[in-house]
Formats: sequence, structure tokens, C-alpha cells
Amino acid sequence: MRTYADSSFILRLVTGEADSPQTIGEYRRVGSPKLFFLPLHALEVRNAILQRAFHQRQHVARQRDAALARLEHLVARRALLDVALDMDAVIARAASLSTAHTERLGARAIDLLHVAGALTLESELFLTTDARQAKLAKAEGLKVVSIG
Repeated sequence: MRTYADSSFILRLVTGEADSPQTIGEYRRVGSPKLFFLPLHALEVRNAILQRAFHQRQHVARQRDAALARLEHLVARRALLDVALDMDAVIARAASLSTAHTERLGARAIDLLHVAGALTLESELFLTTDARQAKLAKAEGLKVVSIG
């Protein structure tokens, strides 16, 4: 099954967030599918790990390094599939989604980009921990697994 996870979902797969066990459990429940991994994901997930290190400052080096290592491990074993998209096309699709849904759902630009990316990749399943992204993905006909 072609599966797209937003950055918040991937972040919880590799870090010790409070809802990481639930996220990992749901990922396993849906069969641990390979997930598309865009440069957008790489930027957001790595930056979130580093931003957490900035904010916590204490005993974070081990946690940071472990999370980055888990992320690299998922990429190396191809559980996260490096893919590139024509970002101009994704942005154009996101703009269309904005016109269709933002006033009703309150979608943020990053929500639009993730759902547009999933649609462009012809994903059938969308994994997220973000309620707004879940609503947007459902509105576009994607099967959604939402944590939290």
C-alpha cells in the first residue's frame, strides 16, 4: 500500500515523545509499510530533533544522537523511501487544496504541502498525529490513521 506519513508521525517513530509508543503501535498495526520520505520530511524531522536539543539543553546529546541514528537507520533499510517531487507542482496542488478547504478546516501551509505531496504520490494511506492534516486528508479521500 502506498503510504505517506507526515513529519510529526515520522518524528514520533524516532524520538521518545509521550505518544511515541502509540504511534509505533499504530504503525505496526497497519503492517509497518514503507513510507515516502521527501526532502521536506528530512528538513522538518531533523530540524525538530535539533530544535528539541536547543530547548532542552540538558542530557540531550544522547537523545538527539539516538533519534538521528534511528532516522538514518529507517532511511538506510528503506523503511523511509527517499523520493523527490516537483515542488512547483506540489505547491500548485497545495494552493488548490487551500482554496477548497482552508476556510472550512483551518489548514496551515505545511498541512497543505503534506497532503498535496501524498496525493501527488498517489498514496492510499495517510499517517499523522495532526488533527488538521487528518481532516484535510480525509476531505481529499485518503484513508487516514491519526494518533492523538
